[in-house]
Amino acid sequence: LDLTIFLGLIALLSFEQSPPRDSALYSGAAVNTISYFNSNIGDQSEIYSGTQYDLLPPANKGTFYFQDKNYCTPSLICFNAKWHKDIPVLYDVYNDLMVAVNNNYLFVLKREKLSDVFLQGHHFIYFDPKGQNNMPTGFYDELYDGRSTVLVKRIKAIFDHQVSAQFAEIIYEDHSTIYLKKGDKFLEIGSNGDLKDALADKKKQINEFMRANKIKFNKDKEGAVARVAGYYDQISN
Repeated sequence: LDLTIFLGLIALLSFEQSPPRDSALYSGAAVNTISYFNSNIGDQSEIYSGTQYDLLPPANKGTFYFQDKNYCTPSLICFNAKWHKDIPVLYDVYNDLMVAVNNNYLFVLKREKLSDVFLQGHHFIYFDPKGQNNMPTGFYDELYDGRSTVLVKRIKAIFDHQVSAQFAEIIYEDHSTIYLKKGDKFLEIGSNGDLKDALADKKKQINEFMRANKIKFNKDKEGAVARVAGYYDQISN
């Protein structure tokens, strides 16, 4: 079983459930595939060679971390071209850092060696968009990967909310950006109109698909883009 087949299987399992971002990672055939790689890994000590990391202080609302979980959770990662299962990982979204724990110490996982992280049911890839659409190099949440690709750049923004003349609340808010790859270009999708414009050559079929499946963009933007991209690929073959 080679790496290409493995990644294709994981992408398929993630997309076929609805919405794709809520899929169970270690389910069905994926368990056997992951176990195969887990039995063929080397020493894990190289994972913990990064710089030490200290947890960031909480704000009045929100945190720096993915899904506001400021603790490590067991994850599947590909580090230095080797797969490792059940590695405790924490994602610092604000600084775009993947962090692991060993012997009660937190360490930053070296970006240049970390290609894939399956964390909390999401598949993060380290991606260099090479300047496309002002997209930064870093970790992206891959929601769908077919002929089209749907990526989300997780972003945390800091705001000061003035409660009184003497006191201001610090708030961390999610400001994720969705990108849809069509052809060789990534398009930013911020509205239902952006999605329809990006796939305008199949607009009628997509409108019918969204109505039939009761897909509401404003209710679940990420799920809507992933499902529509998958359908677009099906009818474009």
